[in-house]
This record gives sequence, C-alpha cells and structure tokens, in this order.
Amino acid sequence: MATVQGYGSTGHPPTTGRRTRRPLRLAAAALAAAALTATSACGLLEEQQGPTAIQIPERNALITESSTAAPTATTAPKSRSTRSFTTDAADSMASAISTAPRVGVSNYHVGATTDTGERLDDLSGVHFSTPDRTIRCSTGNNGSGALVCAGDRIDGRTTPPPNSPAGCEWNRNLAVLNSESVAAGGCANLYPVLFRSHILEFGSTIVAGGFSCLSDVDGLYCLESDSNAGFALTSDGYAEIHGDDRAPSELLGESARNSQRSTAPTPTR
Repeated sequence: MATVQGYGSTGHPPTTGRRTRRPLRLAAAALAAAALTATSACGLLEEQQGPTAIQIPERNALITESSTAAPTATTAPKSRSTRSFTTDAADSMASAISTAPRVGVSNYHVGATTDTGERLDDLSGVHFSTPDRTIRCSTGNNGSGALVCAGDRIDGRTTPPPNSPAGCEWNRNLAVLNSESVAAGGCANLYPVLFRSHILEFGSTIVAGGFSCLSDVDGLYCLESDSNAGFALTSDGYAEIHGDDRAPSELLGESARNSQRSTAPTPTR
C-alpha cells in the first residue's frame, strides 16, 4: 500500500521563505518607481516653470524701450560757435562781394612805383585804387601770392613782429591777406603796392585769383577764397572780417536790406 504524504489541512504545498519575500520586493520596486516618477515630474515641472520665473516678456519690453528712446534736448551736443545768431547766406559778406557787378581785370595791369613816377602798362599782378585814392592795392606783386592794400586808414603795429625776415622795411599802413593769415602792417619791400593804378568804381567787385574786393562809398571789403577771411578798410579803420559775417545793409540790395531790418537779432549779453 503506497504511502501518501500529506500537505496539511489546506491541501496546498508549504511555502518557503524565498517565495514569501518576492511580493515584498515587487511592492518596494513599485514604490520606488512611483517615487522616481514623482521626482522626475517635479523636475520637469520646475524646468517648465523656469521661463516663467525669468519673465522673458518683461525683459523684451525693457530692451525695446531702451533701443527706441530718443535723447532729450538737454543731452544734445552744444555748438562751439560764438555767434549769437546765424547769418542768412544772402546777407553775408561773401554774398555781398560776389553778387556786386564784376569788372574785368584787363585794365588793371597798370601802375607806377611812386606817386609821381611813370605809369607802366602790362604789369604782372592786378592793381587798383578806390575812387577817392585813399586806398590802393596790388596782388601777385613780387611773386608774393598776397593781396596787399595801403592807406592811412590802416593802423597796424608800430614795429615788425619777431618772426619778420631780416631787412624788413616795416610799414604799419599796409593790410596783408593770403590763404593763411590776414594782418595789419607788413614789410613794404616784400609787398610793394603800386601808385596811380586803375580805379575800382564804387559798387563794383574785382576778382584776382583767390581774392575778391568790393569797392563801396564807405571803404573797401576784401576776402580770400580758401580761408573765407579778409579785411575791411572803412571810415572806422582796419577790421578783420569773415565771409559768413553779416554784411552792412548798405552793401546789400534793397530787398535784402528790408529783410535784414525786419529780421535783425536782438543783441544778447
């Protein structure tokens, strides 16, 4: 008779320790996986929330504002000009001289070396005098490349400047203009001015090279084209001028004179 081993009252084989720990490990793994998923989800959530914390729209708004902001008038650079007003080009000295009737220079190559000397023709340079003979001028004489005028209205320094060449015969009654400077007084032996030259009538302009001069009842106004600087020889004496300066009303046409009177600036202190 065979012997049958019994398994107890339940009818199931007995469980060992290995079989009973497996469900616990599976449960632990499931809990760890759930925790990892929760942690990953939190990390992803934090990464997704990062741009919101930086507030990119606000930053863009600030960049746009700073790039389009315009400087105010108080930050604009100041002009270094010392003029208290701006001269209209039509009212300037350059305009007054250039728009006056111009004479040809063919008749202005005559003159004498002394006030009583023989008058010579076909001389180099251009030579002219004002109608009252109080001012006489010569250009290009002695190869100097300068416009030089002589007259009692010019009252320069009494002695030559330190940089004058040796043997300078100083004359304080000369006005010397070239592309680099303008001055009252000069060396008469370096800048000879002829006598008995042709007259430049009042209201006329003569142009010789880079020099232009306007003869007026009140005097003579001359400019050099490169520097736009020059001098005026009037009843008030010698004065340095610039082409951008406002011209005296008597040098302008009637319409310009009326405009100048109506727009004359108020002097500033």
